[in-house]
Amino acid sequence: MSEEKNLSRRKFMLGGLATAAVAGVAAAGINLGGSKEALAATPENWDAEADVIIIGFGAGGGGAAIAAADRGASVLVLESMPVPGGTTRVSGGGCWFPNNNVMKAQGYPDSAEEARLYMTHGNDGQIEDELIEAYIENSPIVADFLQHKVGITWNLGLPDYHPEWHGGKKKGRHLSPSYKDKRSGEALMAAMYDFAVAKGAKFLFNAHAKKLIQDDNGRVVGVMAYQDNKEMKFKANKGVVLATGGFEWDFRYMKNFQRGPQVASVTFNPGSGGGIYGASDGLKMAIDVGADLRNMNESWGLLVYLLPGWEEEVAAYRANAKEYKRSTWQKIIADWFLYRGKPGTIIVNKHGERFLNEACDYDTSLYPFFHRDSYGKNEWRNVPAFVIQDSEAWNKYAFAHIPPGSEPPDYVTKADTLDELAKKLGINAQGLKETVNTCNKYASMKPPRDPFFHRGESFFDRTVSGDAAIAAQDPDDPAACLAPLTKGPYYGIQIHPANCGTCGGPRINGKAQVLNTKGEVIPGLYAAGNIAGLGGPGITYMGPGSPVGGGVLFGYLAGQTITAK
Repeated sequence: MSEEKNLSRRKFMLGGLATAAVAGVAAAGINLGGSKEALAATPENWDAEADVIIIGFGAGGGGAAIAAADRGASVLVLESMPVPGGTTRVSGGGCWFPNNNVMKAQGYPDSAEEARLYMTHGNDGQIEDELIEAYIENSPIVADFLQHKVGITWNLGLPDYHPEWHGGKKKGRHLSPSYKDKRSGEALMAAMYDFAVAKGAKFLFNAHAKKLIQDDNGRVVGVMAYQDNKEMKFKANKGVVLATGGFEWDFRYMKNFQRGPQVASVTFNPGSGGGIYGASDGLKMAIDVGADLRNMNESWGLLVYLLPGWEEEVAAYRANAKEYKRSTWQKIIADWFLYRGKPGTIIVNKHGERFLNEACDYDTSLYPFFHRDSYGKNEWRNVPAFVIQDSEAWNKYAFAHIPPGSEPPDYVTKADTLDELAKKLGINAQGLKETVNTCNKYASMKPPRDPFFHRGESFFDRTVSGDAAIAAQDPDDPAACLAPLTKGPYYGIQIHPANCGTCGGPRINGKAQVLNTKGEVIPGLYAAGNIAGLGGPGITYMGPGSPVGGGVLFGYLAGQTITAK
């Protein structure tokens, strides 16, 4: 019998979380975190059983655990990491919940009709209406449950990513959590963990689920997992919830399924589909039982700066990671919307051409990289790409974690002229100069304009990506995002297409049940979070907190659906 180790819920804090988070010993010799009572052993062919088995404890697993445990079901969570929380724990932790009661109480109106208008825009019919309706109907319910039962305090956060769309909102749908002395994803996951444990849920950590077990009728009745190379089988009396995260760390799947180049990911959790904990096991388990797939070519897009040594950093992480934390990546710097949208900054390809709105949200920023030339080598036209600044911007704004006005490090190229900068970076000099001249013409207008990519026209561009001081004086002034590049020296750095997680996987219905290729429910199997083929829903990232909010919401629906039977 392995050594017992106790996890106090009071120790759930970023940076201070115990790496061996297990407590309680079942009769079968299994270490379980959570409630003190041991999970009952079952007949000899099962090591243990529970009403609901949840694989993974991030947003999706947390939502399933709190819903199922609250309704009196016995819950067992199998978590591949040594600590609970998943990638969500080190995320912003916000939840995008339209038509929630928190925003209404603070004077920000919303409605199901407006949410529906907004959520159907830009999806190109790529998502079933059933999923959108489930999201809209249950958003206020789940937000209230997390607030009034789980104990989270909600704070209104950022605007929708496309507030100019019909039904879009400038404030209210993004709810940022706090819980006790915690904020962000740590607060959300600590609250759901505490609630689940108080309701009797049990946790098995360092447990790597590998196979779903079906009966003769095709119903999923259990899970095979490994801990310390020991095979264990767990019986699920009512259902199994897949909540294992995306496949962003499985480079084979990324190459075969994603629509374009993505050289890196900033997910921090090696249990989210790669690293030392197995690649995309949740997805493989779903495929093995005949699940249909959705959104496999989609990911939560992001642009990054790759510093020298980043590949070695990733290799070391994949080989040795024991914890995950915000400081995991030192040489992969994410540009969420902190740097590229500032005045005096543009992004160009090797031809010297702009090709996107530099101030857009991070998910949208990825799509323009998926353009191939229709002649010659049919290359990716916008790879490589480069961020260019003049000295006014360099001295005023931070850039890739570099403080304003600093002497540029080796990985940033500096040149007195655009011609010299283009030569050093491998950019077509004539194309770059023509682009800068055109940008300067329109950026010098009063007010400045971007007639090509509409930068600065969205409220989101101006108030989130742009210059906060300018936006504070006038949130409608596009000067928060636009200024001419006229003063040397000039600075440049390559920027790369990447992601902060994939969002494709087994197709689910509005009850979070997994469907097979005939559109039929696979009995006993549910999915939520980045493992599910839900998306935003669909191909559009609705606003900050879409992945987390959708994960919690459909996990909650899975827990409710299972326990309703």
